[in-house]
Amino acid sequence: MLIDAHIHLWTQDPDKYPWSPIGGYIPEKSASKEDFLRLMDQAGVDRVVVVQPTPYGWDNSYLLDACSAEGDRFKKVVLVNPDSPSFRDDLMKLVEKGADGLRINLHLKPIEKWENDKFITLIDTAQTLDVPICFQLTPDYFPLIRSLAIQFGNIKIGLDHLGRPRKGICPEEKLFDKFLKLAEYNNIFVKLSGLNYFSGETKPYRDTWPLLQAAKKAYSAKRCMWGSDYPFVNDHWSYEEDLDTFKRGLGFSESDLEWILGRTAETIWWSA
Repeated sequence: MLIDAHIHLWTQDPDKYPWSPIGGYIPEKSASKEDFLRLMDQAGVDRVVVVQPTPYGWDNSYLLDACSAEGDRFKKVVLVNPDSPSFRDDLMKLVEKGADGLRINLHLKPIEKWENDKFITLIDTAQTLDVPICFQLTPDYFPLIRSLAIQFGNIKIGLDHLGRPRKGICPEEKLFDKFLKLAEYNNIFVKLSGLNYFSGETKPYRDTWPLLQAAKKAYSAKRCMWGSDYPFVNDHWSYEEDLDTFKRGLGFSESDLEWILGRTAETIWWSA
């Protein structure tokens, strides 16, 4: 079972699916479900976790419309406006419509803006609904993640893109060690994705390989998962080369790869 645990989809149809960016960009090219289906079939990918992109803001319509037609093959991770008075009901309604997870872009606000009762209520709602949460963040937010992991022990927490470490960082540095120490909490999982974000080199981003290996050692393969970060991966590399690097370049054992390339994501989104 080969699962891509992190992709984004959108379509260039702003009349039907208008842009409402919260992350500072609007795509110039399409990344439609149809485009990705061809790519995943060519690569032999069986299942995928689709994460709501920030250009659509809090409107998850395209995500739900496009992915719901694929049934259990596509899992859907939505965005909810944490500042909305109806954030709790919004998440509950999205789950009723088929949402399988929540993503929170912590890096878009200072950490002190998240330390409030509304945010805790949002996390509590996700735990009650048994909805995993993926966090996009930087190392500045690790103390918050630690607190959430302790307070909400039953929720599955995913750290996108290896927690977005500083470019060129070494596994031995204290800042990366803080990321590795989060492995003591069994409800924290790591996406081995977005290598270009924390590499000081060009493809195949060999300077990130020791970080990926250190993450696997700390968290174990059972809490690490591959994500392509499609379509961004094709802007600077290729989907096939990214996947092939994990299969053959990083020195992971066959047993490790079974988890990293599928079973970990399966336990989070499909085992229920």
